[in-house]
Amino acid sequence: MQKNVRPTAAPIDTLIVGSGLSGALMALELSRAGHRITMVTAAGRPSASHAAGGLMNPFTAPRLAPMRDLIARSTAARQYYERLGHELGHSLITPTSVHRLCQSASERARAQSTRHPWLGPWFETPPIAEFRAPFGGLEIHNAWRLDLPTMLASAAGRVDAYGHQLPDPFDWCRIDPRNGCIMWRGRPVGCVLSCEGAGITRNPYWDGLPLQPNGGESLIVRLSAEWSTAVSAGITLLPLGERRYWLGATHQPGHSAAGPTNAGRHQLLQRLQDHVTVPLTIDVLAHHAGTRMATPDREPVLGRHPRWSWLAIFNGLGSRGILRAPDSAQQLTRHLTGGAPLPAAVDVHRYATRLAAP
Repeated sequence: MQKNVRPTAAPIDTLIVGSGLSGALMALELSRAGHRITMVTAAGRPSASHAAGGLMNPFTAPRLAPMRDLIARSTAARQYYERLGHELGHSLITPTSVHRLCQSASERARAQSTRHPWLGPWFETPPIAEFRAPFGGLEIHNAWRLDLPTMLASAAGRVDAYGHQLPDPFDWCRIDPRNGCIMWRGRPVGCVLSCEGAGITRNPYWDGLPLQPNGGESLIVRLSAEWSTAVSAGITLLPLGERRYWLGATHQPGHSAAGPTNAGRHQLLQRLQDHVTVPLTIDVLAHHAGTRMATPDREPVLGRHPRWSWLAIFNGLGSRGILRAPDSAQQLTRHLTGGAPLPAAVDVHRYATRLAAP
């Protein structure tokens, strides 16, 4: 019979593994709920949050089909980040519009037949004259940009003020669930919350989840031209101010991004040059890579492990992470702190039969 391990230091209510968007929001939500938290960097692949542009573009796919409850979801997420920015002392949301330039005759036909209050009138010549638009385009209203770097840095500072953040990569092999209580670095832990993104592929407890990777790369560039509106034309060019832009992103469905590559950099720069009608001077200021994780049903996975009650997960936000993360974080916090049931569509128990014991 296993003996209980005697605690040697103050307990941790929730140990959060991962410091991207999901981990940061969970740290803030759980801290508000009175949990003693520690956040640890996830081992493995680069975080998608640090490569993302933070653009909430209501219409991203070639079909121009809005997601379900788009207006309500976008409004709620934007209000959440605005409140969070006020709490953290930073403005996190920048409203913008997006000039969508169609890339084919079929996309043009779909765009001209689509009706939505957030879609502006059709144009044959783009308002930004320096861009090619052989198939025309339209303006997308009510988009906004979340300042992800500022939000993540501010959240980390808040965690340091009310908990602990450690840069050392987390090693799941150091967790032993067979003892009387879960111990980590000599401290008892109530719950270990996996917010690892693509790093979950190294996690033996969640092996079997049908999370599908989609690696991508992005650039921060300074251009000789200055535009104030985002452009979506197979790639996205997102103004950041002072002639700086986020340029992205590449896609590698089924593959994780190990890091920035020369091929990814060349692809992004070439696609930008292909879309403009004037010579551009381009300075690359930063090059990022990350991996988006999504489930086949495109819903997040939240909740406690079907076998290990001390283990929980927040993953699978996919390419709509900034839109889905606030509501998911609040649902999971209520679940972990008060036992509130999760919606069946996002509950990890929908994959219970896939999860074997490590």
